[in-house]
Amino acid sequence: MAKSNPSLSRIIVGIPSVWETLAFSWNPDFQAPRLPLGPTHTNYHAFREFSLTLGTDLIMLYIVFLPLEHRIRPFWNVMLMAALGYYVGWWLPWPIFGYHAPNESSQIDHLTATVLSLAGVVCAWKHFPKPPTLTDPHHE
Repeated sequence: MAKSNPSLSRIIVGIPSVWETLAFSWNPDFQAPRLPLGPTHTNYHAFREFSLTLGTDLIMLYIVFLPLEHRIRPFWNVMLMAALGYYVGWWLPWPIFGYHAPNESSQIDHLTATVLSLAGVVCAWKHFPKPPTLTDPHHE
């Protein structure tokens, strides 16, 4: 299951985009000179996005590659929440503020990454059963 999971494909496909985000951390052209919080605050946010991406990817990879005997539905729920929380940040700014990726190529990359990642989460669901109900032997 894990080796064919689309989430892994999303991570591989997304490497150039993740690198570009990290590169904004030290790019002076990404600064906002008139920003009252300081011109490098945008660079800080780029690095923060990179680290959040890395964290989300590591959570998803850890859960997808869990040994079968350790896979239970609560882990899948964590993976789903991590993915939804991550991708909401990509897509919700568009209808709210009109912010989106800067060009069609980036839009396609983001759409591909989103679809592959969420498809991976959905495909993994059947491999994460509900945990057994524990009973207290003293109350039977």
